[in-house]
Amino acid sequence: MTTCEPGTRDGGFTLIELVVVLAVLGLLLGTAVPLASAVIQADRRQEARGELAAIVTALESFYFENAAFPANLAAAGFYGEHLQPGVGDDAVSDPFAASQSYVYSVNTSANTATVYSVGDNGVDDGAASEELVAVVRGAVPGSRKTAARLRLIVEVLANHIEAGGSVAGSWATVRTALGLGSTYDYDGFGTALQWTDATYTLTSAGPDRVFGTADDITL
Repeated sequence: MTTCEPGTRDGGFTLIELVVVLAVLGLLLGTAVPLASAVIQADRRQEARGELAAIVTALESFYFENAAFPANLAAAGFYGEHLQPGVGDDAVSDPFAASQSYVYSVNTSANTATVYSVGDNGVDDGAASEELVAVVRGAVPGSRKTAARLRLIVEVLANHIEAGGSVAGSWATVRTALGLGSTYDYDGFGTALQWTDATYTLTSAGPDRVFGTADDITL
């Protein structure tokens, strides 16, 4: 016959102890799940910031070369050339948008490109309402390309004039006499350069692509 001494018990938990344990586990889980979710969202934001920075650099590079922005982020000549696809071929995939691409648009009037993530809620609320937004201004790479092109023209033109070469006629005529290719007919914004032979003046219309305005660049 087995007897139990008062105040003692066999191994195991009482019902009250089990309830307490379950309550504690519930509290821990209730705390851990939001924390884990916050960490995941923070990782996604960091990933999006890094990818948007890479896209901005690629868009500036593309504009420098083409005097325009690509029609979309997957455009031939942009994706895989200026923007590397990455190991998972997901360089333009928004981590908040279930494998959808970052939202991208081009404003030809303002000469800007806008790219952004839909953010934590996964909903496109528009660039003005989103947190992770990048705006690329064509004026930056365009001006850089124009300056580089004009610097080279100055050197070649000075040597040409010093050697007694003619600078009469249109810019296309003078440019040919200088031995420069047809790409030098245009500035970094894709606008044809204007040459005034009477004053030896070469003018770029600048970022607004309109001659006679404040942003004209004159050589």
